[in-house]
Amino acid sequence: MSITLAVRFPLGRYHATPWDRSVNEGAVEWPPSPWRLMRALVATWYTRWPDLPAPVLDGLLEALGDPPSYWTPPTRAAHTRHYLPDLDHKKGETGGTDLTLDPYLSVSPDEDLLVHWDTDLTGEQRQVLAKLSELLPYLGRADSVCEARLLESAPTPDDTWWRPTANGLQQIRLLAPARPIRRPILELTTVGIRKQRRTMPPETTWLSYARTSTRTATAPPRQPIGGVHALRFAVLPRAPFKATRAVLLADEVHRQVTRRLDGGREAVLGHGGAATDHQHAHWLPIPDGHHRGATVGALLVWVPAGLTPTEVATILGVRSVSGRRSRRTENEYEVKGFPTTDLLLQAAGPVAQVAPELCGPARRWRSLTPYLPVRYRKREALDAYLTTDVHRELGYRGLGAAEVTQTNPDEGLSNRWALEFRRYRMTENLGKARRGLGLRLEFPDEVTGPLLLGQLSHFGYGIFVPDDRNDQP
Repeated sequence: MSITLAVRFPLGRYHATPWDRSVNEGAVEWPPSPWRLMRALVATWYTRWPDLPAPVLDGLLEALGDPPSYWTPPTRAAHTRHYLPDLDHKKGETGGTDLTLDPYLSVSPDEDLLVHWDTDLTGEQRQVLAKLSELLPYLGRADSVCEARLLESAPTPDDTWWRPTANGLQQIRLLAPARPIRRPILELTTVGIRKQRRTMPPETTWLSYARTSTRTATAPPRQPIGGVHALRFAVLPRAPFKATRAVLLADEVHRQVTRRLDGGREAVLGHGGAATDHQHAHWLPIPDGHHRGATVGALLVWVPAGLTPTEVATILGVRSVSGRRSRRTENEYEVKGFPTTDLLLQAAGPVAQVAPELCGPARRWRSLTPYLPVRYRKREALDAYLTTDVHRELGYRGLGAAEVTQTNPDEGLSNRWALEFRRYRMTENLGKARRGLGLRLEFPDEVTGPLLLGQLSHFGYGIFVPDDRNDQP
């Protein structure tokens, strides 16, 4: 029996420098070597699934010890150039810089790289490999964001595949760990290997790969995979960006993306909230806590309907935002509380991997940002009003009823914590500042987030996170 791993690169780029080459040679290791694949699985275990017992992982690595075969989609070589200052560089003067290349391969986000092993795995090993593949954040350099999954049926390699042999019209060599596979060897760092005065890692070997046909390869049938649903950015402001002003950040990023997409798909930039089942984009500044004085540490762009590669590239093009504005008849001014802010991509993929702190699952949830009720309160009691309002919001999102309580029941809609927040977008006025408050929700069974409810829930309000009380009996 055999197994096949399928890997896509949703950002359309693959960065990986071969072991024995310099980055300035412009070479890219393609396909990824067995050494790189094994190390990626070990790194994913360390960072994403540390609860997996080490002996189980070691058994899987040994089972994958035979060199795999590869089917590679068409690529195009490219690079960018960067001039980095050296020790002789002086501010304000030319010269004193070193040229560094960033080589990469441009690969279609819709094409699969296939890695095929002719080996037998136990049921447990297959499940472990499937989960590690889903957790794999990137392959190669961190720029090479990837989506990997284990195929249910393995295709049979033909003459268009790269296979471990010395004969063929096209040949490459790839680094592979020698058997028996030992995890401590895979864990060695490049710096550590160089300190040992080695030119290559211990217990490794070079393998010759070849394919015997240069005809245009046709991709084997593959299972569909969902696109990128979430992008997470580190928020790097010139001054602290208070969580109380975070709606400004969400609104400005939304404005710039809308302009660049020239309207865009309704599924991404739609309006109407419940009318579109809340499947369009959520622009969510994530505070570093719900305490007073919290600041924004990250920005999450979550689109339940999914993003196309063009839309991902467009969102990534927004690298810096600020509150600076200008009027035709007046000088430039700056919106209060909105410093110049850079956005640095941290992750892309399923929202459960990109923002796990918002996803649970959990039975009890609490407000991370104020909940802004949607309905107008008439003569009903506050508790009944909030319960009805929240239940309606949950219904729009296909969730059942929950027990609704206030975090500060004595304050009600005069909640002092919520009153500190700017509760209206850039083009709105203070008259549209909604009432808000903190809530706790308890469901009969565990539900999976993100849980975003109420007015401006697409701009960072009504964010709920699993309550710490879930740890209590």
